[in-house]
Amino acid sequence: YSFNMTIGTSLTQLSGFTASEVLISNKSGQDLYLYDSNSFLDDNRFLLGNSESMVLRGITNTNEVSAKTGASSGTVYFRSAYFSNLNQF
Repeated sequence: YSFNMTIGTSLTQLSGFTASEVLISNKSGQDLYLYDSNSFLDDNRFLLGNSESMVLRGITNTNEVSAKTGASSGTVYFRSAYFSNLNQF
């Protein structure tokens, strides 16, 4: 699934979809702060600069990831992917 969301200065949970990883692309025009696994301490956040992208792996749902911006609202794009350990024959 691929989506975009408007993210502001308040912590916002990504829409929930089953996923083992999520690609996040910051097009907000400013820094984006990412939090995962209900860890909302600033010491544990990821900083994603404008026009940067990153992949977070090891999740089971995209709603395990939350984000906020530093100054104002902006658009953030994300794409989820799900991989299983089932053998393919």
